[in-house]
Amino acid sequence: MDHSSSGSPRKIPFHLLQEITDCFSDERKLGSGGFGKVYMGVHNDGEKIAVKMLHYMLGFEEEQFLKEFNNLARLQHPNIVRLVGYCYDVQKNIVEYEGRLVFAERIYRALCFEYMHHGSLDKYVSDEYPGLDWNTRYTLIKGICKGLEYLHEELKPPMYHLDLKPANILLGKNMLPKIADFGLSRFFGEEQTHITKSSIGTRGYLPPEYIERNIVSRKFDIFSLGVIIIKIMTGPTGYRESAEMSPQEFIDFVRESNILQATPMHLFESYSKQVKRCMEIALSCVEVNRHKRPSIREIVKQLNETEIMIHKQLNEKEIMIYRTRLRDLSSYDQGSSMDQ
Repeated sequence: MDHSSSGSPRKIPFHLLQEITDCFSDERKLGSGGFGKVYMGVHNDGEKIAVKMLHYMLGFEEEQFLKEFNNLARLQHPNIVRLVGYCYDVQKNIVEYEGRLVFAERIYRALCFEYMHHGSLDKYVSDEYPGLDWNTRYTLIKGICKGLEYLHEELKPPMYHLDLKPANILLGKNMLPKIADFGLSRFFGEEQTHITKSSIGTRGYLPPEYIERNIVSRKFDIFSLGVIIIKIMTGPTGYRESAEMSPQEFIDFVRESNILQATPMHLFESYSKQVKRCMEIALSCVEVNRHKRPSIREIVKQLNETEIMIHKQLNEKEIMIYRTRLRDLSSYDQGSSMDQ
């Protein structure tokens, strides 16, 4: 089945989803969430997709399916997971009801995404994982920020994700991060701050103004982003330690770690400044006062400035490698809609 990266999501019949997921077997299960289970689907030509089968919840599943489908269908960015297909099948089966055989209607709904071979970010920021080199960590940070910039600044009206966390960051080719799971996301117009009674987000990534007063603004996502950046740079243990240190102590703690151990000596100072800037950004994102948190556009601007600084220190060979990495960070895989 052809899923062009520039085309609309294709309708996929339920019987085909059964076939490519081996009847939704446990061996094909990739994960589960509040609204459904995710399975790996493999087409006859070897092409893989991730199939999110939504739970059957009377009266609610229709609203949730349409909400997430509409949110995803309009998103086109290399750091946003791509919707490649969907299923909306109504089947009637004969069942026994009060001693009689009757037709019972069942609706099957699924959202199908590009398959991400490296899974989600959460396993790479656990204490059990041995660690990533700085270039990979920076690629993750910059990619997540670019995806969020698209949602906040480039979409009209802007979209707030409202559940940013490592489990909702999927990793593709060259560890390219893609923001996923838009079931809780909302579009907002000119009124950019709202009070909500809905339960949203995940504990540990919720800003204090939401916990205390149910306030939702674009700074909600910025707070979550700050937590993610700190965990990318230090892991969960480092994040817990950050609460017990002053900002400067924590920045020094990170810079003195082995995060730059593979960095060439002539680039060490520049990369050290980049690490420092990323930590400063992260700490500013988790400010208690939301008005002191930077916008995502300001964050991306600061990251770009560190790249310019490093680029000036590179030799010819390093420039080629650096440009390739930046190109991977900001371009679609043109060969296929599936991540290879």
